[in-house]
Amino acid sequence: MRISVIGCGNMGGAIASALAASSEWEVAVYDKAEEKAAALAENTGIIRMSSLEEASGSGAIILAVKPQVLPSLYESLKEVETGLWISIAAGVPISVLEDHIGTENVVRFMPNIAAASRKSVTAIAAGSEVSTEQKDLALSIASTFGSAYFIQESLFPAFIGISGSGIAFFFEMMHQMAMAGVKEGLPYPEALSIVRDTALSAAEIARKTGKNAIELETMVCSAAGTTIEGVKALQDGGFASSVMNAVESAASKSVELETKARYGER
Repeated sequence: MRISVIGCGNMGGAIASALAASSEWEVAVYDKAEEKAAALAENTGIIRMSSLEEASGSGAIILAVKPQVLPSLYESLKEVETGLWISIAAGVPISVLEDHIGTENVVRFMPNIAAASRKSVTAIAAGSEVSTEQKDLALSIASTFGSAYFIQESLFPAFIGISGSGIAFFFEMMHQMAMAGVKEGLPYPEALSIVRDTALSAAEIARKTGKNAIELETMVCSAAGTTIEGVKALQDGGFASSVMNAVESAASKSVELETKARYGER
């Protein structure tokens, strides 16, 4: 089966590379900037398409173009035949894609930037007419570049808040902790490496034990110890409300973008 990827930017390129590395599908790519598609296809076994029409007949087509670019492609995409359309365009609802492409076989992906490292966390939402087999294909595709979760499309804003945008909140936390390490005497590169590895160790404990975060936190906090002092400082500084506000703000912006997309605004 051929999987075609339209758009060879950072996300499209990462997805195409992951699919090609899996050796499960034939992978083809198209980008208006021909040099991007050529660079991606070089020495990888990926096929470079010279037009959108060449994607016809693919088992699935992944739309990996920017949301503002999609409207310029709709008329051309109507002429392309495929078993499944997969869009990663942020803020563009399934209903809009169904209307403008003229199909009911639409799935939405919301990956994060870790796709390049095959560690993306991807949300998947499917249109009401998408079959079980098509959903299985979508899950298989998303799983090549990380973990994937089927959720209702109405919950995409929440997912964006805690993962799509949320990954940046972890970067901010890592930076601030590293800067605190600098204040205490560690060079920034060393402090950042320590913080990064600490984040990985925390994630692995949570994954392996399956315990909730509060239970794990209390395990680290000994009576009258250093950790509880730090946790208290976080709470005194409004850490909990700041995190919730960040997630809510990202989710609200997502809702705003989707509302505009429904009415053809950008």
